[in-house]
Amino acid sequence: MHIFMTLSILMASITLGSLSAFAQKEEKIKTEETPISIWIKAENEMIDSLPKQNQQVFFVMRDKYNAIQSVRMVQRDVGNAVKSCAIENKELSTDIETRYKEWNGIINPILDDASKFLKKELKEQEAFYESDFNKITKLNDKAFLFSENKVEKTPITTLKACKALMKSMDRTEDKLVNLMQDILLPEEVVRKRLERAKK
Repeated sequence: MHIFMTLSILMASITLGSLSAFAQKEEKIKTEETPISIWIKAENEMIDSLPKQNQQVFFVMRDKYNAIQSVRMVQRDVGNAVKSCAIENKELSTDIETRYKEWNGIINPILDDASKFLKKELKEQEAFYESDFNKITKLNDKAFLFSENKVEKTPITTLKACKALMKSMDRTEDKLVNLMQDILLPEEVVRKRLERAKK
């Protein structure tokens, strides 16, 4: 898959509720058991066991977790593309590696803050057991890997494509930082903003 198409798809998917939306839309049909179906079943069972207000807290926490995981995935995919571009385009290697280092230098601190903040929020909330949440997110991760392994990602390493990759880091930098800043908002604030957006 073209790395820029992959990045565009990933950026589009980094919205609160992106990956786990499948769990709420599952059709009641018999299917072969996979990591995806196991995760969906477990998540739906947990959601169904919670009062509506507690469900909303869970959705916000889950979506924050998925956003953090999505940013890490984008970092990994861009990093792989940068390595390939540096190998295939020696004249661009220093510039693209420097830009990637700067890009990570801006994203990593706020990503670390977002991860720490989410852990703190999970410990402090009383809507559900943290251990249940961790069980669901582990199943979520397995489902994601199962799905991702079905897609072959091969970066295109022409000089033009690699220059475009550098420009894409310029475009995505602010988007990723803004996303992480949203995660640093308290759960209650995020929930109220979502409710206002629906109205």
